[in-house]
Amino acid sequence: MKIIKLLLLIVVLTSKFTILNAEVKPTFNKKFDLTGGVVDHPADVKFSPDGRKVFLLEFSSGNDTSDVELIQFTLTTPFDISSIDTSTKVSIIVDAGVDALAGPEGFAFSNDGKKVFIIDFGDKMQVNTLETAYDLTNATRVADDGINWGNYLSPTTNTSGTIDHREIEFNNDGTRMYFIDAHPDHAVVSYILSTPYDPSTASLGPELALGDISSTYLQDIEFDDDGTRMYINESATSLRTNRTYVYKLSTTFDVSTATYVGSSIDIFTADGDGQSEASQGRPLGMTFSSDGMKLYRVTYSHSGNASDNIYEYDLSCPYGIVLCEIDATSSVGAQVDFAKNVIHHNTSTVFKRFEWIRRNKNNSNLDNHNVKLNIKNPILASLTNKLQASLGSHSSNKSKNWSYWSHGDISFGRAGDTDVFKPKEIRSSGLLFGADRRVDENKFFGAAIRVGKENVDIISSGGTSLDLESLTLNIYGTNGTGFDALVGVSLLRVDQLLSKELTGERNGKQFFTSIRFKTRNSYGNLNVTPLAKIDYGVTEYSEYTDFGTSTNQNLDIYESHTFSTGGVEAGYIFDSIIEVDEGTLKPLGSLTYVGDWTPTTSYKYKNYSDFTTVTNEIERHSTNNIKGNIGIEAIFKNGTTFSVNYERLQKLNDSAHNDNIYFKFGHISEEDSEFAFNFNPMQNKQTNINYKKNINGFDVIVSSNYSLIEARPDYGANIEVSNTF
Repeated sequence: MKIIKLLLLIVVLTSKFTILNAEVKPTFNKKFDLTGGVVDHPADVKFSPDGRKVFLLEFSSGNDTSDVELIQFTLTTPFDISSIDTSTKVSIIVDAGVDALAGPEGFAFSNDGKKVFIIDFGDKMQVNTLETAYDLTNATRVADDGINWGNYLSPTTNTSGTIDHREIEFNNDGTRMYFIDAHPDHAVVSYILSTPYDPSTASLGPELALGDISSTYLQDIEFDDDGTRMYINESATSLRTNRTYVYKLSTTFDVSTATYVGSSIDIFTADGDGQSEASQGRPLGMTFSSDGMKLYRVTYSHSGNASDNIYEYDLSCPYGIVLCEIDATSSVGAQVDFAKNVIHHNTSTVFKRFEWIRRNKNNSNLDNHNVKLNIKNPILASLTNKLQASLGSHSSNKSKNWSYWSHGDISFGRAGDTDVFKPKEIRSSGLLFGADRRVDENKFFGAAIRVGKENVDIISSGGTSLDLESLTLNIYGTNGTGFDALVGVSLLRVDQLLSKELTGERNGKQFFTSIRFKTRNSYGNLNVTPLAKIDYGVTEYSEYTDFGTSTNQNLDIYESHTFSTGGVEAGYIFDSIIEVDEGTLKPLGSLTYVGDWTPTTSYKYKNYSDFTTVTNEIERHSTNNIKGNIGIEAIFKNGTTFSVNYERLQKLNDSAHNDNIYFKFGHISEEDSEFAFNFNPMQNKQTNINYKKNINGFDVIVSSNYSLIEARPDYGANIEVSNTF
């Protein structure tokens, strides 16, 4: 318990930071000229999710006196408008036939790409079904629904008697539909659809009067990918004076919960095209790339100017107009997963040590190698010698009760991929050093320290990532009746990054326990043994501050977050022995069901925009899993030991998985050699791992340094050769 207390003294429980950036606004990248009959008077623009197709809606025939069309082009490079191949044009006529549109203004696809909805500035909506997702080649017009969308269900924000439509949008599952009432009311009108993407099932939903906007006309509405931000584009007579208004939604896709954040003006002046302000044309539709890192606008030739163009802009962060924010739900969700992973890696490795001891119980020496542990700093110096002495002699040529071991692990996998969480790519590694003592043939106890490193990339969030580190002390033992147990305490460190820039940091602490029961009898030639295991842990993260808008430097302050994790595991382990000339080979493995009992947990933060406390939930997910393990262990007569295990944890209710490789290597000889682990948080905040070997009277030391605490780790390696004459 002394070690646990000492470790807890090391951690700094709270940490705050402030990131000050320049104004967040788009940066011009390129434009594509649509004049010459390519697209006449473009009103709106969309891309297929993979960025391989671009769709442009004509407002009128313009210089081309033929039909008004929704046009599709292929791009050779995803989301790169300079790669538009105009020879791949496919189109559907929208100003003729059923629900012919007089002046189409906006369009939207269903989430499966099999329907496209087009709206004009009056009362008409046109619906087309597509044989192939996001392909207009074989489009079929849906029969007229008979609804006058100009005044349907009489929105309360409509004081002029009719809605002047400029755009149509849906939420992610098609249960909500949105219109822009462009003039004179300036409002967002939403409808609730009892059948997704079926406007005929609409009932009036929340509305938002846009009192913060004084523009004459509004043109477009867009949401970010999770519906927590809304963007309103005005249609000023010049692109250079156009504003984009930004709102935050405390409830996803609920416009009644919108809070005005601010607007960006004059964001298109650095267009690099050499055109005068008067020739820039009138801005209409806008859209984002699927990862939110690019913005696109279309302009049409207002007042006779030849300005039918599509513009492409780079964003400094996902959906970065006015403000940049971390995807809070996915980020905090990743931190919860990290806490579970720390417990999993420690318990899994320590219980593999249990099996190692049982398989080799007849060996007089259970070392994997000679290990020395040093925990050094001025405060702990007086206790270091006592700790080292308690571990006993590490000299391999002496009889001893203590055994020393180490284990490494590498993990990589994918998690998330749900409606709540964005998918995440996870990579982790760790080194675990332990010492244990046998009491009798079937009873032993010990302690082990693990240093772990984990990196999480949140996909489709424009460079959001987490660097996570852990230091864990495990106390473990068995009573010889089939019950194995351990308790652990961890210190956690989380660095949150956006486009590789530090945007948040917090510390944490964790306590966990695991109990496993394994029958004393095995069955069959493979020694199949049933087992069951229960895990439970409590984790506390400190308060931290995350940046909000950089223009006014307001901050979101997250409260400390305490939550529990737990699970149950049941299945079988197996192993076998193959005798070879130089030693023994032992194939081994396991197959178990893993139930994740981690409950839904909530976290709170104070919203910078209105200083209200917002509560969001990290929903329970990946409840049911299957874990399989297979490996081999080799013990050679020359004292060398080697083991490698491959483990896969597969989620049954989504596509998430985790692949782990556990390995150990050791050599016991009469020569003086040692592994050393040094943790010096008070002095240099470094974790040092070194290997010392005496060769022909020379001490050869290979060491590596790694900072566990610093935000910017100091990586280094040294080789020392010395001798005493």
